[in-house]
Amino acid sequence: MFKTIDQRNEAIRVTIGITLCMLMGQILSFDSTVYLALYPTIAMTKVKDYSWSGLSKTFGPTFMAACVALWISEVFQSHPFIIWTITLLFIDYMRKRADTPAKVGGSIMPIFNWVLIVIFSQFSTQSMPDRIGEILLSMLITMCVAKGVVALFPVKNSNPPPAFKRVEVTYKQRLVTVALIGTGVAVLMNIDLLSATFCMVPVIAAATQVNRKRYFEVVSQRFVTQVGGCMVAVLISIVIAGHQTILSYYALILGAAIFAIATAMVTSSKIGRDVHSDAMLATVLPIQLYLGTYGFGFERILLRAWELAVTLGILFLIFQLAKIRENHVQRGQLNTRVRH
Repeated sequence: MFKTIDQRNEAIRVTIGITLCMLMGQILSFDSTVYLALYPTIAMTKVKDYSWSGLSKTFGPTFMAACVALWISEVFQSHPFIIWTITLLFIDYMRKRADTPAKVGGSIMPIFNWVLIVIFSQFSTQSMPDRIGEILLSMLITMCVAKGVVALFPVKNSNPPPAFKRVEVTYKQRLVTVALIGTGVAVLMNIDLLSATFCMVPVIAAATQVNRKRYFEVVSQRFVTQVGGCMVAVLISIVIAGHQTILSYYALILGAAIFAIATAMVTSSKIGRDVHSDAMLATVLPIQLYLGTYGFGFERILLRAWELAVTLGILFLIFQLAKIRENHVQRGQLNTRVRH
């Protein structure tokens, strides 16, 4: 199964870290337990530096984005157009700073958490300051759990990540990012569809890519992992159905599913690792959002899969329309040259 002890340790690390945080979310009865699935999955599958400073650098920008978004939403509560405009400026600022692949990946969560706070402040009945408090607590719990499992199953000292050359972000790239994400935010700000808010994750991931090829790769990959992850979550909900209150059984099934995905992730290539880590996130989020320890959530998980499929279908349609337009322009230029 595992080729090295390091692979085995990583799979165990990922399984214990994510499962423990998700269980704590249920036990502590947070209003927003999803953060104790979102943050530990990112920490255990993406983070390379598990020092306090490294974890703080990972979660710090996300928490600051959520706090500023809350302040903007409270100050301009009666002026949603101003909130939307400031959101566009924030998106453009984050995209302009993302001049390396690492920064592009690091910009996704701050942008998403900003969007999440803005949308939920419009329609949710939950106290948004309480939500910020739960975000902070979830981050602290995630950091402590991550430090604990890394102490039990140490991370192999690897070579420092490659130094990517900075590439200036063009105005066209910034315009595409702002247009795609801004349109999604505008739709969600005008339609009470809170369940579709998490569909903004693949939109943000696709919109921040450097070129059309990477955009298509992200959309194609996310369709498989996001929709597929929801289907895995449906199977897990069927297995757990009626036994959510038995935490030991809930933890066993959840841990087994996470361990299976983690095993596939650590034994895969670099590309396969990204696919499986995204599938991990797509699986645990609907479980934490809709299953819980007292609910079934079957229909809501299927609804999430449908919303993701529609969102990714729209992104694919945009790609095809842009490709047709480009081919049309190229044919027009070729015909002009032939005439001359």
